Amino acid sequence: MEQLDKNLARDLLRRYDLVGAATAATAAIETASNPWPYRLVLLDVQRLKGKRAEALKELEHLAEIDPPHQEDVESCIGIKKLRGYYAGLLGRYKLSHQLLLDAEELAHSANVIESLAEVYQCQAMIHFLQRSYAESDRIFRLILNLSRQIGGWYFRGSALWGIGKTQMIQKHYQEAIPWLQQSLAVFENERVELSMALVWSEMAVCHLGLGDDRQSLDLLRRAEAVQHENGTVANYQIVLGNIGNVYLYRKDYPTSISYYQRALTIAHEIKDPVSIHKWTYNTSLALLRMRAAVD
Repeated sequence: MEQLDKNLARDLLRRYDLVGAATAATAAIETASNPWPYRLVLLDVQRLKGKRAEALKELEHLAEIDPPHQEDVESCIGIKKLRGYYAGLLGRYKLSHQLLLDAEELAHSANVIESLAEVYQCQAMIHFLQRSYAESDRIFRLILNLSRQIGGWYFRGSALWGIGKTQMIQKHYQEAIPWLQQSLAVFENERVELSMALVWSEMAVCHLGLGDDRQSLDLLRRAEAVQHENGTVANYQIVLGNIGNVYLYRKDYPTSISYYQRALTIAHEIKDPVSIHKWTYNTSLALLRMRAAVD
């Protein structure tokens, strides 16, 4: 029964059903002989709601006062994985890479393939944030290979999205779109709306890069509604910033600045150093272009 509860909470989290995942984990943790699988779910819900620093602080506190048993390998991997991922999201890259490497080695030695794939997901995203796109792409392709062994939709959809994302950020828009379309098909088949919204955002960037600002804005409006409704503020602020990019492309500088400022406010709230830098730079760029247009 406990294993079923653990799988339910994890699967709901993978579907971005944050309310369902939190409810399942909170109910199960009261009677669980091992609370750690549910703690990890609740911490990741907290992270997805934008409370990255708070989640990391709580995780480190719990790991210190009530560590899992050594034989609970999956929880030991999960703690290192989330500590490393959260540290990376907060810009603490050296610590992040070391913790994620420790988690990877532990997953390898224990031959826990799903846990290994989850560690790879975190490593790929941290390399992406550091602009190590070739390494990020390589790791997403490792996840795609593992997804064939694991089966199911989750890792396959995530890997296809990640490969498309790394192509997109390098402005390989034509190459990115087929990968993103494949991932969208996976998420649509499973009706995972928040994952679909992530793909819409990446596809919107591709369409804008190819000169189709109308299609780009349409995709971003759909993503904006989904992210706002679900309270996933980290992803929401990225959508807002990308909407700002559409208005920058259209030379509607006041509107672009208003979206950058909204995104920047959230980026400061969630302590996202990459987004803070990006939206600050884009605001300055829009102001310069607006002044040049007036002159």
